Amino acid sequence: MKKIILALCLCAVIAASGCGSSADLSSASSAVKSSSSKNVSESSPDTQKAVEAGTEIDDKPSDDKSDSKSDKKEKKNIYHNEAVDAAVKAGKAENMSVDGYYNFYYEGFGKVYSNEELKNCFDRLQKICSEANFNLSFSYENPQSGVIVSYNTYKSYLTCSTIKAPYIKSLLENGVNLDEVIVRNECWSGDGGTVASAAYGTKYTAKQLIEYAVRESDNTAYYLLVKHFGYWNFNNLMYSLGSNYYLGDSWIFTYCTVMDMAKCYKDIYNFAEKCDEGKWLISLMEDTDINTQITAALGDKYDVAHKYGSEFNESNFHDCAVVYSDSPFILCIFTDQQPETEESCKVFRELAKIFDDINSLIAEK
Repeated sequence: MKKIILALCLCAVIAASGCGSSADLSSASSAVKSSSSKNVSESSPDTQKAVEAGTEIDDKPSDDKSDSKSDKKEKKNIYHNEAVDAAVKAGKAENMSVDGYYNFYYEGFGKVYSNEELKNCFDRLQKICSEANFNLSFSYENPQSGVIVSYNTYKSYLTCSTIKAPYIKSLLENGVNLDEVIVRNECWSGDGGTVASAAYGTKYTAKQLIEYAVRESDNTAYYLLVKHFGYWNFNNLMYSLGSNYYLGDSWIFTYCTVMDMAKCYKDIYNFAEKCDEGKWLISLMEDTDINTQITAALGDKYDVAHKYGSEFNESNFHDCAVVYSDSPFILCIFTDQQPETEESCKVFRELAKIFDDINSLIAEK
Protein backbone atom coordinates (compact mmCIF):
# COMPACT_ATOMS: atom_id res chain seq x y z
CA MET A 1 0.00 0.00 0.00
CA LYS A 2 2.93 2.35 0.75
CA LYS A 3 4.26 1.68 -2.73
CA ILE A 4 0.94 2.57 -4.26
CA ILE A 5 0.57 5.80 -2.24
CA LEU A 6 4.12 6.86 -3.04
CA ALA A 7 3.63 6.15 -6.72
CA LEU A 8 0.37 8.09 -6.80
CA CYS A 9 2.08 11.09 -5.22
CA LEU A 10 4.97 10.96 -7.66
CA CYS A 11 2.73 10.55 -10.68
CA ALA A 12 0.39 13.40 -9.77
CA VAL A 13 2.68 15.82 -11.59
CA ILE A 14 2.76 13.83 -14.78
CA ALA A 15 1.43 15.50 -17.88
CA ALA A 16 -0.39 12.46 -19.13
CA SER A 17 -0.58 11.52 -22.79
CA GLY A 18 -1.15 8.40 -24.87
CA CYS A 19 -1.25 7.01 -28.33
CA GLY A 20 -2.55 4.59 -30.86
CA SER A 21 -5.77 3.17 -32.44
CA SER A 22 -8.11 -0.15 -33.34
CA ALA A 23 -12.03 -1.52 -33.16
CA ASP A 24 -15.05 -4.06 -33.18
CA LEU A 25 -17.13 -6.69 -31.45
CA SER A 26 -16.66 -10.41 -30.64
CA SER A 27 -17.43 -13.27 -28.25
CA ALA A 28 -15.17 -14.51 -25.45
CA SER A 29 -13.90 -17.35 -27.60
CA SER A 30 -13.63 -15.74 -31.10
CA ALA A 31 -13.43 -12.12 -32.20
CA VAL A 32 -15.36 -10.66 -35.11
CA LYS A 33 -12.75 -8.88 -37.26
CA SER A 34 -13.41 -5.21 -37.91
CA SER A 35 -11.97 -2.31 -39.82
CA SER A 36 -10.91 0.77 -37.90
CA SER A 37 -9.61 4.31 -38.04
CA LYS A 38 -6.40 5.43 -36.39
CA ASN A 39 -6.26 7.89 -33.52
CA VAL A 40 -2.94 9.62 -32.89
CA SER A 41 -4.00 12.57 -30.75
CA GLU A 42 -2.80 12.31 -27.19
CA SER A 43 -2.97 14.85 -24.41
CA SER A 44 -4.77 15.54 -21.12
CA PRO A 45 -8.50 14.83 -20.55
CA ASP A 46 -11.21 17.41 -21.00
CA THR A 47 -14.98 17.37 -21.02
CA GLN A 48 -16.37 17.33 -24.57
CA LYS A 49 -18.66 20.30 -25.08
CA ALA A 50 -21.36 19.19 -27.41
CA VAL A 51 -25.10 19.37 -27.68
CA GLU A 52 -25.87 16.56 -30.10
CA ALA A 53 -28.71 14.25 -29.26
CA GLY A 54 -27.65 11.00 -27.61
CA THR A 55 -27.66 7.88 -29.78
CA GLU A 56 -26.96 4.22 -29.10
CA ILE A 57 -24.28 2.24 -30.92
CA ASP A 58 -25.55 -0.97 -32.41
CA ASP A 59 -23.99 -4.33 -31.61
CA LYS A 60 -21.74 -4.43 -34.69
CA PRO A 61 -19.85 -1.17 -34.93
CA SER A 62 -17.73 -1.87 -38.00
CA ASP A 63 -17.15 -3.93 -41.11
CA ASP A 64 -15.32 -7.25 -41.26
CA LYS A 65 -11.58 -7.23 -41.80
CA SER A 66 -10.05 -9.31 -44.56
CA ASP A 67 -6.74 -9.87 -42.75
CA SER A 68 -7.76 -12.91 -40.70
CA LYS A 69 -5.52 -15.62 -39.27
CA SER A 70 -6.24 -17.83 -42.28
CA ASP A 71 -5.10 -15.02 -44.57
CA LYS A 72 -1.82 -14.80 -42.68
CA LYS A 73 -1.01 -18.41 -43.48
CA GLU A 74 -1.19 -17.59 -47.20
CA LYS A 75 1.31 -14.75 -47.06
CA LYS A 76 4.84 -15.29 -48.36
CA ASN A 77 6.82 -12.75 -46.34
CA ILE A 78 7.96 -15.30 -43.75
CA TYR A 79 11.26 -14.65 -41.99
CA HIS A 80 13.80 -17.49 -41.96
CA ASN A 81 17.45 -17.67 -40.93
CA GLU A 82 18.85 -20.60 -42.90
CA ALA A 83 21.84 -21.13 -40.60
CA VAL A 84 19.63 -21.20 -37.50
CA ASP A 85 17.10 -23.46 -39.21
CA ALA A 86 19.90 -25.88 -40.15
CA ALA A 87 21.25 -25.96 -36.60
CA VAL A 88 17.79 -26.64 -35.18
CA LYS A 89 17.13 -29.34 -37.77
CA ALA A 90 20.42 -31.05 -36.91
CA GLY A 91 19.18 -31.29 -33.33
CA LYS A 92 22.60 -31.46 -31.68
CA ALA A 93 22.08 -29.70 -28.37
CA GLU A 94 25.11 -28.39 -26.49
CA ASN A 95 25.65 -26.53 -23.26
CA MET A 96 25.34 -22.80 -23.80
CA SER A 97 28.79 -21.20 -23.93
CA VAL A 98 29.19 -17.83 -25.61
CA ASP A 99 32.29 -15.69 -25.14
CA GLY A 100 32.27 -11.94 -25.51
CA TYR A 101 31.32 -8.71 -23.77
CA TYR A 102 27.72 -7.57 -24.21
CA ASN A 103 25.87 -4.56 -22.84
CA PHE A 104 22.63 -6.48 -22.47
CA TYR A 105 21.73 -8.96 -19.72
CA TYR A 106 20.87 -12.62 -20.24
CA GLU A 107 20.07 -15.60 -18.05
CA GLY A 108 18.41 -19.01 -18.08
CA PHE A 109 20.18 -20.59 -21.04
CA GLY A 110 20.84 -24.30 -20.63
CA LYS A 111 21.34 -26.23 -23.85
CA VAL A 112 21.23 -24.60 -27.27
CA TYR A 113 21.37 -25.99 -30.78
CA SER A 114 24.39 -23.93 -31.78
CA ASN A 115 26.67 -21.72 -29.71
CA GLU A 116 28.07 -20.30 -32.94
CA GLU A 117 24.67 -19.14 -34.14
CA LEU A 118 23.73 -17.90 -30.68
CA LYS A 119 26.90 -15.81 -30.64
CA ASN A 120 25.94 -14.42 -34.05
CA CYS A 121 22.59 -13.41 -32.56
CA PHE A 122 24.28 -11.80 -29.57
CA ASP A 123 26.66 -9.89 -31.86
CA ARG A 124 23.70 -8.61 -33.90
CA LEU A 125 21.99 -7.50 -30.68
CA GLN A 126 25.11 -5.75 -29.47
CA LYS A 127 25.45 -3.91 -32.78
CA ILE A 128 21.91 -2.54 -32.45
CA CYS A 129 22.48 -1.50 -28.82
CA SER A 130 25.79 0.18 -29.66
CA GLU A 131 24.63 2.01 -32.78
CA ALA A 132 21.20 3.21 -31.64
CA ASN A 133 21.18 7.02 -31.59
CA PHE A 134 18.05 7.06 -29.42
CA ASN A 135 17.04 5.60 -26.08
CA LEU A 136 16.29 1.90 -26.50
CA SER A 137 15.16 -0.73 -24.01
CA PHE A 138 13.95 -4.28 -24.54
CA SER A 139 12.89 -7.37 -22.62
CA TYR A 140 12.57 -10.87 -24.09
CA GLU A 141 11.38 -13.88 -22.11
CA ASN A 142 10.49 -17.44 -23.00
CA PRO A 143 8.14 -18.50 -20.17
CA GLN A 144 8.63 -22.21 -20.79
CA SER A 145 12.45 -22.23 -20.67
CA GLY A 146 12.91 -19.25 -18.35
CA VAL A 147 15.41 -17.62 -20.73
CA ILE A 148 15.53 -13.82 -20.40
CA VAL A 149 17.44 -11.25 -22.45
CA SER A 150 17.06 -7.58 -21.55
CA TYR A 151 18.69 -4.21 -22.08
CA ASN A 152 18.54 -0.78 -20.44
CA THR A 153 15.82 -1.92 -18.06
CA TYR A 154 16.15 0.98 -15.58
CA LYS A 155 15.20 3.65 -18.12
CA SER A 156 11.67 5.00 -17.57
CA TYR A 157 9.40 5.87 -20.50
CA LEU A 158 5.88 7.14 -20.98
CA THR A 159 3.77 4.00 -21.27
CA CYS A 160 1.74 5.35 -24.18
CA SER A 161 -0.97 2.92 -25.24
CA THR A 162 0.93 -0.22 -24.21
CA ILE A 163 -0.83 0.24 -20.85
CA LYS A 164 -4.27 -0.41 -22.34
CA ALA A 165 -3.95 -4.20 -22.60
CA PRO A 166 -2.82 -4.66 -18.96
CA TYR A 167 -5.59 -2.33 -17.79
CA ILE A 168 -8.22 -4.33 -19.67
CA LYS A 169 -6.78 -7.56 -18.30
CA SER A 170 -7.33 -6.17 -14.80
CA LEU A 171 -11.00 -5.59 -15.65
CA LEU A 172 -11.54 -9.02 -17.17
CA GLU A 173 -10.00 -10.96 -14.30
CA ASN A 174 -12.27 -9.11 -11.87
CA GLY A 175 -15.43 -10.11 -13.72
CA VAL A 176 -16.35 -6.85 -15.41
CA ASN A 177 -19.89 -6.89 -16.83
CA LEU A 178 -19.23 -6.62 -20.57
CA ASP A 179 -22.85 -5.62 -21.21
CA GLU A 180 -22.71 -2.65 -18.86
CA VAL A 181 -23.64 0.55 -20.69
CA ILE A 182 -21.28 3.54 -20.61
CA VAL A 183 -22.26 6.92 -22.04
CA ARG A 184 -19.81 8.96 -24.08
CA ASN A 185 -20.24 12.18 -22.12
CA GLU A 186 -16.53 13.07 -22.12
CA CYS A 187 -13.62 12.47 -24.44
CA TRP A 188 -9.85 12.61 -24.37
CA SER A 189 -8.79 16.10 -25.41
CA GLY A 190 -7.46 16.31 -28.95
CA ASP A 191 -8.64 12.80 -29.77
CA GLY A 192 -9.94 12.19 -33.27
CA GLY A 193 -10.71 8.50 -32.88
CA THR A 194 -13.95 6.62 -33.42
CA VAL A 195 -15.47 7.10 -29.95
CA ALA A 196 -14.44 10.74 -29.63
CA SER A 197 -16.00 11.42 -33.03
CA ALA A 198 -19.35 9.91 -32.01
CA ALA A 199 -22.21 12.12 -30.91
CA TYR A 200 -22.23 13.37 -27.32
CA GLY A 201 -24.39 10.96 -25.31
CA THR A 202 -23.71 7.94 -27.52
CA LYS A 203 -24.07 4.70 -25.54
CA TYR A 204 -21.53 1.88 -25.66
CA THR A 205 -21.21 -1.40 -23.83
CA ALA A 206 -18.02 -2.06 -21.88
CA LYS A 207 -17.28 -4.78 -24.41
CA GLN A 208 -17.42 -2.35 -27.31
CA LEU A 209 -15.14 0.15 -25.56
CA ILE A 210 -12.64 -2.62 -24.80
CA GLU A 211 -12.61 -3.62 -28.44
CA TYR A 212 -12.08 -0.04 -29.60
CA ALA A 213 -9.35 0.50 -26.99
CA VAL A 214 -7.36 -2.54 -28.13
CA ARG A 215 -8.06 -2.82 -31.85
CA GLU A 216 -8.03 0.91 -32.67
CA SER A 217 -6.07 1.99 -29.59
CA ASP A 218 -8.90 4.47 -29.12
CA ASN A 219 -7.91 6.89 -26.34
CA THR A 220 -11.43 8.02 -25.51
CA ALA A 221 -12.65 4.41 -25.25
CA TYR A 222 -9.85 3.70 -22.78
CA TYR A 223 -10.49 6.97 -20.92
CA LEU A 224 -14.19 6.13 -20.48
CA LEU A 225 -13.31 2.68 -19.14
CA VAL A 226 -10.93 4.13 -16.55
CA LYS A 227 -13.41 6.83 -15.54
CA HIS A 228 -16.22 4.28 -15.20
CA PHE A 229 -14.43 1.33 -13.56
CA GLY A 230 -11.60 3.11 -11.77
CA TYR A 231 -7.98 2.11 -11.35
CA TRP A 232 -7.75 0.18 -8.08
CA ASN A 233 -8.05 -3.24 -9.68
CA PHE A 234 -5.24 -2.23 -12.01
CA ASN A 235 -3.08 -0.89 -9.20
CA ASN A 236 -3.64 -4.04 -7.15
CA LEU A 237 -2.61 -6.12 -10.16
CA MET A 238 0.58 -4.11 -10.58
CA TYR A 239 1.41 -4.59 -6.90
CA SER A 240 0.85 -8.36 -7.15
CA LEU A 241 3.11 -8.58 -10.23
CA GLY A 242 5.85 -6.50 -8.64
CA SER A 243 5.41 -4.01 -11.47
CA ASN A 244 6.10 -0.56 -10.10
CA TYR A 245 3.74 1.74 -11.94
CA TYR A 246 0.21 2.84 -11.11
CA LEU A 247 -2.73 4.97 -12.24
CA GLY A 248 -4.50 7.76 -10.37
CA ASP A 249 -7.38 10.21 -10.52
CA SER A 250 -5.90 12.64 -13.00
CA TRP A 251 -4.00 10.44 -15.45
CA ILE A 252 -4.63 7.36 -17.56
CA PHE A 253 -1.08 7.12 -18.91
CA THR A 254 2.04 7.10 -16.77
CA TYR A 255 5.73 6.15 -16.80
CA CYS A 256 7.37 2.75 -16.38
CA THR A 257 10.36 0.64 -17.39
CA VAL A 258 10.28 -1.95 -20.14
CA MET A 259 10.78 -4.68 -17.53
CA ASP A 260 7.71 -3.60 -15.57
CA MET A 261 5.63 -3.62 -18.76
CA ALA A 262 7.01 -7.01 -19.80
CA LYS A 263 5.72 -8.48 -16.53
CA CYS A 264 2.24 -7.35 -17.56
CA TYR A 265 2.39 -8.99 -20.98
CA LYS A 266 3.67 -12.22 -19.48
CA ASP A 267 0.69 -11.99 -17.13
CA ILE A 268 -1.65 -11.57 -20.13
CA TYR A 269 -0.07 -14.65 -21.74
CA ASN A 270 -0.63 -16.68 -18.57
CA PHE A 271 -4.19 -15.34 -18.27
CA ALA A 272 -4.97 -16.52 -21.80
CA GLU A 273 -3.63 -19.97 -20.99
CA LYS A 274 -6.17 -20.29 -18.17
CA CYS A 275 -9.47 -18.77 -19.24
CA ASP A 276 -11.73 -17.68 -22.10
CA GLU A 277 -11.57 -14.02 -21.09
CA GLY A 278 -7.80 -14.12 -21.58
CA LYS A 279 -8.17 -15.84 -24.94
CA TRP A 280 -10.59 -13.12 -26.02
CA LEU A 281 -8.15 -10.38 -25.04
CA ILE A 282 -5.39 -12.14 -27.02
CA SER A 283 -7.73 -12.39 -30.03
CA LEU A 284 -8.25 -8.61 -29.92
CA MET A 285 -4.50 -8.02 -29.69
CA GLU A 286 -4.02 -10.22 -32.77
CA ASP A 287 -6.46 -8.06 -34.73
CA THR A 288 -5.15 -4.50 -34.40
CA ASP A 289 -4.97 -1.91 -37.15
CA ILE A 290 -1.35 -0.88 -36.51
CA ASN A 291 1.04 -3.72 -37.36
CA THR A 292 4.25 -2.02 -38.47
CA GLN A 293 6.65 -3.16 -35.75
CA ILE A 294 7.05 -6.66 -34.24
CA THR A 295 4.06 -7.97 -36.18
CA ALA A 296 5.53 -6.71 -39.46
CA ALA A 297 8.56 -8.94 -38.91
CA LEU A 298 6.90 -12.08 -37.54
CA GLY A 299 3.16 -11.80 -38.17
CA ASP A 300 3.27 -13.87 -41.36
CA LYS A 301 5.14 -16.63 -39.54
CA TYR A 302 3.27 -16.77 -36.23
CA ASP A 303 0.20 -15.38 -34.53
CA VAL A 304 1.35 -12.20 -32.78
CA ALA A 305 -0.77 -10.57 -30.06
CA HIS A 306 0.49 -7.07 -29.39
CA LYS A 307 -0.24 -3.53 -28.27
CA TYR A 308 1.74 -0.66 -29.67
CA GLY A 309 2.10 2.84 -28.28
CA SER A 310 3.27 6.17 -29.65
CA GLU A 311 3.42 9.74 -28.40
CA PHE A 312 4.47 12.51 -30.75
CA ASN A 313 5.14 15.29 -28.23
CA GLU A 314 7.64 13.21 -26.24
CA SER A 315 8.84 11.15 -29.24
CA ASN A 316 7.96 7.76 -27.76
CA PHE A 317 7.39 4.64 -29.87
CA HIS A 318 6.85 1.22 -28.28
CA ASP A 319 5.54 -2.26 -28.98
CA CYS A 320 4.81 -5.18 -26.63
CA ALA A 321 3.91 -8.62 -27.96
CA VAL A 322 3.19 -12.23 -27.20
CA VAL A 323 4.66 -14.18 -30.12
CA TYR A 324 3.03 -17.59 -30.56
CA SER A 325 5.96 -19.52 -32.00
CA ASP A 326 6.31 -23.25 -31.27
CA SER A 327 7.62 -22.10 -27.90
CA PRO A 328 5.88 -18.73 -27.27
CA PHE A 329 7.82 -15.70 -26.08
CA ILE A 330 7.13 -12.20 -24.78
CA LEU A 331 8.94 -9.26 -26.33
CA CYS A 332 8.61 -5.64 -25.20
CA ILE A 333 10.55 -2.84 -26.89
CA PHE A 334 10.51 0.79 -25.75
CA THR A 335 12.17 3.62 -27.68
CA ASP A 336 12.46 7.39 -27.71
CA GLN A 337 11.99 8.00 -31.44
CA GLN A 338 9.81 10.03 -33.75
CA PRO A 339 6.93 7.55 -33.90
CA GLU A 340 5.24 5.80 -36.78
CA THR A 341 7.82 6.34 -39.52
CA GLU A 342 9.44 3.69 -41.67
CA GLU A 343 12.78 4.50 -40.07
CA SER A 344 11.52 4.26 -36.48
CA CYS A 345 9.89 0.87 -37.21
CA LYS A 346 13.18 -0.72 -38.33
CA VAL A 347 14.62 -1.44 -34.89
CA PHE A 348 11.46 -3.32 -33.85
CA ARG A 349 11.63 -5.55 -36.90
CA GLU A 350 15.34 -6.20 -36.54
CA LEU A 351 15.04 -7.07 -32.85
CA ALA A 352 12.00 -9.29 -33.48
CA LYS A 353 13.95 -11.35 -36.03
CA ILE A 354 16.96 -11.71 -33.74
CA PHE A 355 14.81 -12.86 -30.84
CA ASP A 356 12.98 -15.30 -33.10
CA ASP A 357 16.40 -16.81 -33.90
CA ILE A 358 17.42 -16.89 -30.24
CA ASN A 359 14.12 -18.47 -29.31
CA SER A 360 14.56 -21.15 -31.98
CA LEU A 361 18.05 -22.00 -30.72
CA ILE A 362 16.89 -22.81 -27.20
CA ALA A 363 17.04 -26.61 -26.92
CA GLU A 364 15.40 -26.95 -23.51
CA LYS A 365 11.93 -25.48 -23.60
